[in-house]
Amino acid sequence: MLKVWGRRNAFNVQKAMWLVGELGLAHELIDAGGSFGGLDRPDFLAMNPHGRVPVIDDDGTIVWESHAIIRYLSARYGLYAAVLGQRDQSAVRQRRSAVRVPTNSWTNTFKRTDTLRAIV
Repeated sequence: MLKVWGRRNAFNVQKAMWLVGELGLAHELIDAGGSFGGLDRPDFLAMNPHGRVPVIDDDGTIVWESHAIIRYLSARYGLYAAVLGQRDQSAVRQRRSAVRVPTNSWTNTFKRTDTLRAIV
């Protein structure tokens, strides 16, 4: 069963929990952080050396950082995984590589921002 460490009112935990709900995954939420504490315990730091939430344990696979968790869960349990049935990761990667990022995407804006920082 998927275990999620965090607290319900933490924005990054809410992002991960939203996807857990959308995917209909059985899970256990373990209160951590904020008034619950526990982020400085050695067992928690062994999972996430940064000592921050959210963190998930998916049958032994530990993932931290909300966006990494979202990408992991999507790849493991999302649309491609459901369509492929066997969760053939090479086929998932092949489909992802077929998707092209438009030239006017946020990445170009980010590059321009980096250029501006260098000038300033």
